[in-house]
Amino acid sequence: MEASMVYWVDHVGGRVKTFRIELKPFGYRIGPITQWKTLVADEDVHVEKGKPTVIKVKTVKTPKNTIVGSLHIMRHALGTVVDVVECGIPTRVEDEKCIDQVLFIPVESGEVKKGDLIGVLKVIILRTGLPRRLMSISIPEVELKEETLEANLTWRDNGNVYREQIKTKVLGYTNTSVGVWRTLVADENVEIRKGEIVRIKVKNVNLPPNTVVVPLAIMKNARGSVIDVIQLGKPRRVEEEKVINQAIFLPIDDGIVEKGDLIGVLNVFYVGNSNLSAVLKEMETEKVNVVYRSGKGIVKEEVKVEPFGYRRSLLASWEVLIANENKKVKSGEPCIVRIKTIKIPKNTVTYPLNIMRYAYGTFIDLVPEGPPKKIEEDRVIDRILFLPIMNGEIRENQLLGVISMYPIEIGTFAKVRGWLDSWLDEMGERLGDPDWPF
Repeated sequence: MEASMVYWVDHVGGRVKTFRIELKPFGYRIGPITQWKTLVADEDVHVEKGKPTVIKVKTVKTPKNTIVGSLHIMRHALGTVVDVVECGIPTRVEDEKCIDQVLFIPVESGEVKKGDLIGVLKVIILRTGLPRRLMSISIPEVELKEETLEANLTWRDNGNVYREQIKTKVLGYTNTSVGVWRTLVADENVEIRKGEIVRIKVKNVNLPPNTVVVPLAIMKNARGSVIDVIQLGKPRRVEEEKVINQAIFLPIDDGIVEKGDLIGVLNVFYVGNSNLSAVLKEMETEKVNVVYRSGKGIVKEEVKVEPFGYRRSLLASWEVLIANENKKVKSGEPCIVRIKTIKIPKNTVTYPLNIMRYAYGTFIDLVPEGPPKKIEEDRVIDRILFLPIMNGEIRENQLLGVISMYPIEIGTFAKVRGWLDSWLDEMGERLGDPDWPF
C-alpha cells in the first residue's frame, strides 16, 4: 500500500514536506524491558486551557529498535503530553531517534516553566519482521540504564500550583504483559462542549503498587474520548499505591455526561520485580451506562461489566491509519476523519504508536459505530478522532497515524494470579537467580 507522509522539516510550524512511502505488513516482538525517558520543558510557555501547545523539551534520544509511548497519569499540574515530535524527518522504528518537542494539552491555564517535568516516555525494546517469521526473531539483550533526573515536580492543590525541585534516579521496569481492565465511570453530571477539554470526576480507581496504566484506544463514549487520567495531589511513584480520581475528557459534541456513564476503560498492567500476585485485588460486577451512536442518534443503555484480566502476547502488528477523504481542519477543534477500513480481530487490544505521523495534528482514538462490542468479537473501524494543531486540509491517502495491535488471552482473576506467579518463576530462571526477586 502507498501513502503520503506530511512532516515538518525543521520544527512544528516551520517548513512542510510530503513524500510517498510504501507500506508493508510488518509486525514486531517486544522484549521484557521498558526504559523510561523523562520529558523536561526547555522553555517557559504560557498555556491556555484546552489549547494544544507545542513545547520544546530537552532532547531525548532513543536507541534503534524501539517504540515509545506515554507513561500515563497526568505528570504536570497544568496538563498532559498526548504526543511527541521527532527531530526533523521521521525515521523508521529500526533507526535511532531524537525527540525535542511535545504536544501538550492544558487542562488549566498557567505557566509551564523551563525545567518542569511535563511527561515520561516508555521506551519499549523490540525487533521487527514479517508476521510469519516473528516467532523465530530474537530480542536484543538489554539492561535498564540508570539516569539522573533533575527537574521541577509540579502539582495542584486547592487551585494553587506547587513546584518542588527533585533529583532522583530514573530506570524503568520489567514487563509482565499481564493486566486487568478498570472502568472509568463518571461520578458527576458535567455539561460539555465540542473541543473544550474538561476534567470529569470518576468513581475512584484504586491502583495497587507496581502498576502502569494505558487508556484503551477505542472510544467508549459517543460524546468523546479519555486522553489521560489524574491522581490528585503530589505525583506518586509507580512503586506506590495510587487512586485515580478524575479523567481528562475531550468532547466531540455538545451535551451532558451524566453520573454513571462509562467514559473510558483503563488497561492496568503489572510491572516490576515484586510478588505481584499478592497485590492483585478482586473486583465485583459493575453496572454502568454505555453511551453509543447509532442510526437513531445517541443511545444510552445500562449494562453489566464482569471483572476479568488478560495476558498480552509478545508478538504484535501495526495497522496504518490512512485518510479516506479530503477534510478541512481547524487548530484545536477535534474532528472525525474517515480512514481506509482496518480490521481488529477478536481478543485484540490496541494502542497508538506515539511520535506524530502527520504534520497538522495527531491521532487520538479509534471511533466505533453502533452498540459496544465485547473484546471477544471482531471489529471493523473506518473512522478516527483527530486533533488538529494547525489550520489545513487533510488529503485522501495521507498517513494520519499508526495503531499497534496485540493479541491477548482472557482469564479469570485466579488465572491472572497464576500468570503473574509463572512470570516471576520464568524471570528467575532467565536471570539464573532462584531467589529472584527476593
